[in-house]
Amino acid sequence: MANEAQSRSDNNGKIQIRKILVPIDGSEYSLNAAKYATRIAREENAELFCIHVIVPRIPYGYAASAASTTGQYHEDIKNRVESWFEKVRDLANNEGIRDVKTDIFVDVKSVIESIIDYATNKDIDLIVIGTRGRTGLKRFLMGSVANGVVQHAHCPVLLVR
Repeated sequence: MANEAQSRSDNNGKIQIRKILVPIDGSEYSLNAAKYATRIAREENAELFCIHVIVPRIPYGYAASAASTTGQYHEDIKNRVESWFEKVRDLANNEGIRDVKTDIFVDVKSVIESIIDYATNKDIDLIVIGTRGRTGLKRFLMGSVANGVVQHAHCPVLLVR
């Protein structure tokens, strides 16, 4: 653990934030988190990563006829997600950040696990996440997701209301 902490700080002991992750679901909370993330990315000269996780709409085990509607559902949500990513890119551009890396994950078993795995694999230094998200079929981030990320992340997590 000491080696990891040392690698994330400079010779003066200042913490370095090189990579920031912000999960987005289009909710006010996630977009507020994106505002914080872009501001911090500018101040720290850090890379900004933005992801969205699509949970299965149709429970596993249903008839194959439901699969045909799943494809259209994924296409519709991907279009919506791209518009959310565009809002984040606009926020980033306003902060002088020209590149936002984006990813969409489809039909995952766990939103929390997807966020944690992505952060670990990309060696993220800070996760900025909204405390609540969409509800019903549009649900992505809820207090339970933010809480799960806080409990399991390998790096600091900033919660934004």
